[in-house]
Amino acid sequence: MIPLSFIKAPLLSFNKKYSSKIHIVIQIMENNYLEVARKYVYDTIGEKFYIPEDSIYEYEDIFCFSYQSKKYLETSDFREMSVGQGPQLIIKADGRIIPFGSAYTFDAAIRETRKKILIEKTIREICPNYNYWQDNYVLTINKIFNEETLISILKDHRATYIIPEIIGNSIHRVGKVYTKNDLIRRFKELPASFNTFYGLYSDLLIKLTESYCCNFSISQKKIKNSHLIQIMLQKKILR
Repeated sequence: MIPLSFIKAPLLSFNKKYSSKIHIVIQIMENNYLEVARKYVYDTIGEKFYIPEDSIYEYEDIFCFSYQSKKYLETSDFREMSVGQGPQLIIKADGRIIPFGSAYTFDAAIRETRKKILIEKTIREICPNYNYWQDNYVLTINKIFNEETLISILKDHRATYIIPEIIGNSIHRVGKVYTKNDLIRRFKELPASFNTFYGLYSDLLIKLTESYCCNFSISQKKIKNSHLIQIMLQKKILR
């Protein structure tokens, strides 16, 4: 999407005929963000909700809005008011919609979103497809330059492996944190992949990037077949 500032800038050099045409194009683009917002509310919240005009704020990089129940807007009956929702932000660069709760003001939501976009931009220099608002990634260590530093970072973020434990007729996924010796053994054969961490995933990736302790990549997690676990459970039940 072309930034509105880019389109508005040349208006002074055009005559009135062309300026009016460009103004129409700008208006259509501005309306598109509102249409995207309306579709989002309709699809995810429901048809009984509406975006009030006084909740719309537009900036060069972000389109902001909120929503409320139609019945409340029509009747001002507090019993019909929807609560809990806060600012909803559209990132104009790619159309992602970032929802916030009522604890956030518009200013706070915008500041936090812009901060995360900057962090995301830094990480994308190494991992082009990284999305700050997703954490379902697998980290793969391809080559190690400083094993001690790498182990320290992974331990700080509690790199964890999951094992199934059968209790009664139920399967429980139990997390086990890697020890230093566990990690040394994992690193004997590269690449080595890690599925689970605690804390902010972005912090982990920033530390790995800044420390230059390894060459790494990330990929989205895939849902694996749980056939083996089902067999384990079946054997347990048949005993």
